[in-house]
Amino acid sequence: ELAENYELEVDNMKIYVLDAYGLINGFCSNDSLNLMTSSTVSEIKDINTEILLNNYISEGKIRIETVVYDDDEDIKEVLLSSGDLMRLSDTDKDIIALSLKYKKMGHDVITVTDDYSMQNALKLLNLKFMSVRTKGIKKTIKWKRICKGCRKEYSSDSTEEVCDICGSPIIRKRLNARSNH
Repeated sequence: ELAENYELEVDNMKIYVLDAYGLINGFCSNDSLNLMTSSTVSEIKDINTEILLNNYISEGKIRIETVVYDDDEDIKEVLLSSGDLMRLSDTDKDIIALSLKYKKMGHDVITVTDDYSMQNALKLLNLKFMSVRTKGIKKTIKWKRICKGCRKEYSSDSTEEVCDICGSPIIRKRLNARSNH
């Protein structure tokens, strides 16, 4: 019933998008719409959290939506340029896509996550986030992939583990950090 009432509101509604840890750590807003992706729900294996989620769904406190991050070019572009594309799971990317979808619709969206890689990507996409159990990130970071031996650079979406020139391992290197203030 609560979720259906929110359908009537048009603009600038506050929406929380939860990752699995947000729910596990007890976050659920009583006066705003809470959303989760279907891929996030499939990550929940703990029976107590499943029961909690089912209660929230039946009470209309949490709504589940299916999104696919591949549908949004903005996300792929930012994650590729920041080097976060390979660091985030498909579920993480779906959560970001859901947050971006509602922000583009004009809503005040806050993603609830303690995952630093996700917070980094959210910040680069100008999306708000909040932590439940951690302080959250202080700076955004961009990464590149380079060979530990000969320093050859690889694209951030490369899945290579070993350099094709010298055979050394390919590592992530921090490019820069920008303050969040």
